[in-house]
Amino acid sequence: MKNRRKFSIFISSTYEDLKEERQALVGVALENNFIPVGMEQFHAAPTSQWNVITKMIDECDLYLLVIGGRYGSIDEETGISYTEKEYNYAKTRGLPVLVLIKESSAIAESEKDTGDDKYDKMKRLDEFRKRVKNDGNTVDHFTDLNSLKYVASPTFRNVIDYVDDNAGWVRYRDIVDIINEEAEGRNKINAEVVEHQQKMFEDMKKMFSQFGSRLSELENNQLTWEEIPTVTNEDINKLFQVENETLNSENPKGDKSVLGLDNVGNIPLDSAFLLVYAADGDGQIIKIQTLASPAQIFTSGKQFMADNSKRESARWIEALDRLIEWGWVKALGYKGEIFELTGTGYNKADWLKDNMGIDTSKDPLDELKEFERYYDNKK
Repeated sequence: MKNRRKFSIFISSTYEDLKEERQALVGVALENNFIPVGMEQFHAAPTSQWNVITKMIDECDLYLLVIGGRYGSIDEETGISYTEKEYNYAKTRGLPVLVLIKESSAIAESEKDTGDDKYDKMKRLDEFRKRVKNDGNTVDHFTDLNSLKYVASPTFRNVIDYVDDNAGWVRYRDIVDIINEEAEGRNKINAEVVEHQQKMFEDMKKMFSQFGSRLSELENNQLTWEEIPTVTNEDINKLFQVENETLNSENPKGDKSVLGLDNVGNIPLDSAFLLVYAADGDGQIIKIQTLASPAQIFTSGKQFMADNSKRESARWIEALDRLIEWGWVKALGYKGEIFELTGTGYNKADWLKDNMGIDTSKDPLDELKEFERYYDNKK
């Protein structure tokens, strides 16, 4: 449906000498889809006449000034005519101003000001007329009713190009479909926002729950460190067989090489274990740093440290850093405490688990010991 805007236009002029012209302009305005507003529509109101006039001008989209042979009644407060006062107000409001001036040669004596101050008013009218012409307005001239209609009609049509895009009036039924469409769009967006916020809230609850569980496990582990068998440096050196600074591991259970292939590349064993155990659990790795002890690494409720030493902490933090650097793990939030596997990380973990034969149902340290025994037997 094509929407059609109607523009309201305030018709300003002296009244007694331009009654017929005003009536003719009302007709031309209506023919051109404008809504004419003028003193003919004013009624008694519990406020001053000027307040009524300014309110009507404020509600209009355009201002039309018609100048004939009279200057009009003088406002005692400002010392100028009400017509000129209306013009000044419209200019301050930034309305597009149209001006129609009756040629002096076509003005009869009966259409001019009378009274003792008529010469003063004639002078004021002449000054006002000159000022309006030089004020950057759209100005046309007429001599009679026919010529008035002739110049007014194209003036109304052309002024639409200068009206503010937000101006004008439309019938509700012409835009109800647009209003409903916009309302549906806003409702859809609001629903999506609410759904997204709810998901974020649930994810945060889950994250804090997991974090709380990890803290509880950490507290329990700190109380029983002396019960956990320690691993010596010699044991660790036996566990990792390094060639050219990179571990080449073979499957203890399948006796086939699994690291160094194109699918994964050369990856240290500790990084492989950390990735596989995380993928087999909740897909998250927790790094907890406390003032009382070095940072500790957890995943799926399992701790990846043989003891609470700084050496062991550095080993597993380095294993995590490698996974982050390769893009297999990414941080959640900005504190660097919770990490999760990426899509690539899951794919790599599946490949490593299958080819290395890692049994994630066992404790990570126990499974590492099995790899350790394998390397001892090969020596």
